[in-house]
Amino acid sequence: MKTIFEIARMCIPLVVLVLLWAAPVVCAQEGLLDDKVFSGRYNENHKSPVKEEQLTFMDGELHSVAFARMGFTKGVYTAVVKQDGIHFEAVTVSPEQGTIDWRGIVSGNSIVVNYQWKKKGWLTDTIRDYSFTGTIVK
Repeated sequence: MKTIFEIARMCIPLVVLVLLWAAPVVCAQEGLLDDKVFSGRYNENHKSPVKEEQLTFMDGELHSVAFARMGFTKGVYTAVVKQDGIHFEAVTVSPEQGTIDWRGIVSGNSIVVNYQWKKKGWLTDTIRDYSFTGTIVK
């Protein structure tokens, strides 16, 4: 009986090591996109006109030039490396204009972002979907 417990005691760490090695680990990496600037165009989905935009990643924050003019602050971003590029998420806030939830992928020198602007209203809430495509400037 003692032999079975000794064998199990020796096998458990081995099984744990195999499981840890085999499991894909996805962890957000701090500052993964820092010092990158992307220039491009954005528009509200399925609507015109297309407008110029510049997104900057600096010190762990995402900054939108176009939405900063409307009072939106920089937002902390998280990013992970996946097979198709760097995936990131961020939230920017304006006390008067609401929040914007950003989700995008940086692949090589290109960026594609989909984001949603949410604003609470007195009678109804407004939700607008936008998309941005751009290329790296710096």
